[in-house]
Formats: sequence, structure tokens, C-alpha cells
Amino acid sequence: MQWRRVRVGPIPKSPEEKLYGVLRRWVDAVIFTGKKVILVEAKIRPHPDAIGQLLLYNELFPKTPEFSQLKDYPRELVFLTTKEDNAVRNLCRQHNIKFVVYRPKWIEEYWKELMKKMAKR
Repeated sequence: MQWRRVRVGPIPKSPEEKLYGVLRRWVDAVIFTGKKVILVEAKIRPHPDAIGQLLLYNELFPKTPEFSQLKDYPRELVFLTTKEDNAVRNLCRQHNIKFVVYRPKWIEEYWKELMKKMAKR
């Protein structure tokens, strides 16, 4: 089973907290393999902020009512990106986060356009 753009964290109870319910965090994907839960954060650029996001989502996941039946399964954290970055990869390794580079065909054109824009600055 898999879910995309999933809110994680407890559901607010008081009226004031409910106003902020839309502020629950969003993990990009939750995958249940039958043996473990995989939390995925995807970024086109391998920005280190995603590591903090994944660590937070890992803390919030067991408090998420929608996934109460999965809270006791082992969890794997995955940072999915399109570009290699050794510094970010090493930081992921330190936090037991799997660093995955996926380069779909369209990404080459994206990077070319980005480089053109940056060259004009």
C-alpha cells in the first residue's frame, strides 16, 4: 500500500488547535510493504533541510491517527532526489536515512533551464 502527500501528526483537539490543524506536516509518500513503513521526502535539489523534515515525520508518524495500525512497524526513511550530493548523502548516512538519486528523462531539461537562468544573474 502507498499514500502520497500525507499529513502526519496528532489531530488537534481544542478549538484553537483545530484552527491550526491544517498546519500538520506533509510527508511526500508513505509506503507499507507488509513488513515495514517507508517514509519518503522527495526534492529535485538535494537540500539538507529534507533530513530534518524526515526526522520530524518519523517522530510524528506514530502519533498520526490515520496510521495507528502501522505505528509499531519498523520505519525506513528515504530522501529521494535527482542529483548526487556527497555532503547531503553523508549527513543522511549519519541519521540512518537512505539517500536515493532518481533521474527521470525530463530532469536533464530542467537542469539545463535552471543553469541558463542562473547564468543570467
